[in-house]
Amino acid sequence: MNTISNMTMKIGNLYSSVTDGKIVSDIDLQRDIVYDGDKQSLVIDSILNDIPLPAFYMWKNSDGILEVLDGKQRIEAIKKFRQNDLKYNNKIWKEIGPAMQTKFNDTELSVIICGGDEQLKHEIFRRINTLGVPLSAYEVLNGLYHGEYLEELTDFCNLPTMVRIFGSNSRGRNQIHFLKWLMVLDKKKPSNDEITNYVKTKKDSTFDYDKNRMNPYLKFVRDVFTDTSLVDTYFELALKYQKDFTIWKMHRDEINSMIKSFKKSADWKLITDKKGELEDRIQAIVGGISVDPKRLFTADDKESLLASLTPTDGKYQCKACKQMFYPSELTVDHVTPWSKGGRTVLSNAQLLCAACNSSKGNRL
Repeated sequence: MNTISNMTMKIGNLYSSVTDGKIVSDIDLQRDIVYDGDKQSLVIDSILNDIPLPAFYMWKNSDGILEVLDGKQRIEAIKKFRQNDLKYNNKIWKEIGPAMQTKFNDTELSVIICGGDEQLKHEIFRRINTLGVPLSAYEVLNGLYHGEYLEELTDFCNLPTMVRIFGSNSRGRNQIHFLKWLMVLDKKKPSNDEITNYVKTKKDSTFDYDKNRMNPYLKFVRDVFTDTSLVDTYFELALKYQKDFTIWKMHRDEINSMIKSFKKSADWKLITDKKGELEDRIQAIVGGISVDPKRLFTADDKESLLASLTPTDGKYQCKACKQMFYPSELTVDHVTPWSKGGRTVLSNAQLLCAACNSSKGNRL
């Protein structure tokens, strides 16, 4: 007979039942521990600040043991805290004091206990993990700091011009993208914490100031590029080349044709610094420079270059810093940058270590 019942359980009782084996969270259906230390601490913070945790789903097996269908991650956080293996506000369990310990242990959790045949058990687990939709980053942000600023930001990000830049908007995706770019503009790390702190201060302010600050760069991305899959790279280029907007826009068709071809080429998979490579290629286009169709030196080119040099104890000299490196630590670089018309031939090749190659960029 299939049964489902609702009850409450104090955390102290839940912890005792887990340690006594009356509640088992490590079952085949459950995933491994995925909460990091910050998320586990957030569970403890929620408990001690009277913020309800989601309901725990458990399955009562034929032996009367409760198997955890949903809540393993939260239980693991509770266990670690009780066992002095997790800190909250830089204190472990034995350091938080009797009053907080009592509050913690007496906090009641909502528990749903199910029982019956194995098919029901698997169906409940499947539905728990497929029907629940976590809040998006923007939905969390809006829930915390809904106000004039986010209302105006949302209206702006739903405009056709913004959809043209970022792609279709879904659950605040474009708002988060905009805010990340804003953090980059302000030379801050585009992290969730930075965004949250910023929006917190702007909650009841108008969005107009930030919109006006961002408009030149948004216009650059919108009017120059057509592919939305690389918008973060395009924004970084817009920040760097805003003064050259007019000439970049003049070459818009050539730039986008190049990007389309480049993404389909073998070079796309081989080149790690795609932003730097796109920048070089665009600079060649806007500078009217005729570039060598062959972009990269091959492994055979490197072998030929090494064969023309004399090693010392199996090492070769970096042309820039003059330090000695093994062949695998060196890259073949254009003496005259490819984007400035340098040909991909051995007479225009030099060996550089990774650090020197990275710092050289496309400078002569």
